[in-house]
Amino acid sequence: MFMKKLLKVIGIVLGIIVVLGMVFFIVDYNRVQKQEKPIFCIQNPAGIISDGGTIEYFGIGYKVIDFHTLAGYDDIKIGSWFMDYNDFEDEMKEYEMKFEEELSSNANNNRKPENVTIQVDKNTISPESVSIIITDNNVEQYGWGVEFRVQEKINDEWKDLDYISDDLSWIDIAYELNEDNQLTQKLDIEKYYGKLNTGIYRIVKPVYDGEYIDIHSNEFEIK
Repeated sequence: MFMKKLLKVIGIVLGIIVVLGMVFFIVDYNRVQKQEKPIFCIQNPAGIISDGGTIEYFGIGYKVIDFHTLAGYDDIKIGSWFMDYNDFEDEMKEYEMKFEEELSSNANNNRKPENVTIQVDKNTISPESVSIIITDNNVEQYGWGVEFRVQEKINDEWKDLDYISDDLSWIDIAYELNEDNQLTQKLDIEKYYGKLNTGIYRIVKPVYDGEYIDIHSNEFEIK
């Protein structure tokens, strides 16, 4: 008799737990769908996952993972106790790839060749050297190194001059622009091309923007 009563009590208690679990799950499930934190769960005693701030919660028969990764993945998932953080590894990687692509796209949108001018300083023009003033008004500015080319205008067409040697090299360095978004560079033309003859010339500066592109200066004359 006693055992029957005990089993009945245990059955009622288990029934109440199941019903409460279902109610709690439904409430927390609806909250998770709205990207809200659960209210009928306890936080994993192990604490915050070391990925930037992801937290695990345990409910009656279910688990909630609130993702906050360093890469910016921010989402809430709900499932059984067997649901694991690594189950969403592919989803997190896909997000990171899209995030990087978006950053790259934004950078490209904020950086255009037409926002750059390269002006030859007319007071420095000589057959051996010339100074240029680079003005880069892009939000994401280009990297400005020492490399340059010289083009000559022949029959209304621009032609690259040949280097005086195939053994020449460029120093791998990038210069910062000043507060006016400008950089002045003195170009040693004689070192790379020899002295310029009488003619019309311009300077070409290559910059990397997904691929290498050329930005041209205004033309100048050697008399």
